[in-house]
Amino acid sequence: MVKKIFYCFICLFTFLFANELDSKSTTSSNSSYIIWPKSNSIYESNYLSLIVKKVDKVDKIIVLLNDEVVVDKKITPQSVKHEDILYFNIKLYDLGINKISIKGFYKDKKVLEDSLEVFFRSILGKKYRYPSSKYKRVFFHNQENEKLCSECHDMSVNEIKGVVFHNSEDSNCYECHKYMMSEKYMHAPAANWLCATSCHSGKAGEFNKKYKDKSKFLYEDPIAPICLNCHEKFKKRFYKEKYRHEPVDDGRCNKCHNPHGNNDKKFLRYDVWSLCTTCHTDKKTQPHVVMTFSKKAHPTRGKKDPTDPTKELSCISCHNPHVSNNGFMLKGYRGKGMMLWCAKCHKK
Repeated sequence: MVKKIFYCFICLFTFLFANELDSKSTTSSNSSYIIWPKSNSIYESNYLSLIVKKVDKVDKIIVLLNDEVVVDKKITPQSVKHEDILYFNIKLYDLGINKISIKGFYKDKKVLEDSLEVFFRSILGKKYRYPSSKYKRVFFHNQENEKLCSECHDMSVNEIKGVVFHNSEDSNCYECHKYMMSEKYMHAPAANWLCATSCHSGKAGEFNKKYKDKSKFLYEDPIAPICLNCHEKFKKRFYKEKYRHEPVDDGRCNKCHNPHGNNDKKFLRYDVWSLCTTCHTDKKTQPHVVMTFSKKAHPTRGKKDPTDPTKELSCISCHNPHVSNNGFMLKGYRGKGMMLWCAKCHKK
């Protein structure tokens, strides 16, 4: 009986000791190595700054986004700018839940592991507009975080309104947000790093007033008054035409346009057809305009645009995406009858 109790005690001790060693060697549940972003935070931009606690005897870090390696970097004393942290830029591609994982190695042996989730929110389609209640907006540029960073960095806004940097790397924003420069086309205020003096004033608008005072780089939502400060020709026109597209009427230019930049010259978040059908979902599957005798619907893509053969037929071949004096936001028939608009292409 005494022997049995002794063996049970040995087994229990071995089990607990093994688990303790395992929890010390790697961790994946309490986000103790990933300092930023916070677990279950909401992102509305696809640029993410990853800050990892630096650990002695780590000579290689792998960062995975949704289980795909996006960073594979050797850590040497020369490659580390900060004594206490490691810093990486990541770009989010998939809307919704994104899993970020890190693995640290020393001499090819894994010595740390950590992971968390963030939600990449879209202000377009409903599917990704309303994350579950476990996800929250968390702002980096609050007093607490800035106080820590200011021990080494100048956290002031070193911009003069209307004056661009001779070298964009001189901007205090550049080091952490430089991944924006990976885009093919850049919006001028972002390209010139005039972040605070152009758009991120720290003020909240009607649609984001609940975030008032949460970040000194908040932007006003709706953002149209800020956009129209520069885009004056739209300002004159938007309020003269009879009909306005809903995002325009709401003053939310950033619903369709990425205000920083992307691979489209007009900074559209997706190609035109995909962008329009994100909200107008019925146009994806149902016939549009007419059903011909051959039971074929009017094409909305996949053909050359008869009014401009250099472009593909799309929603904006016929519709003005901003404002119009015509019903259905049609372009140019000036109220003289919709058939005149159709005749632009169907001349016979």
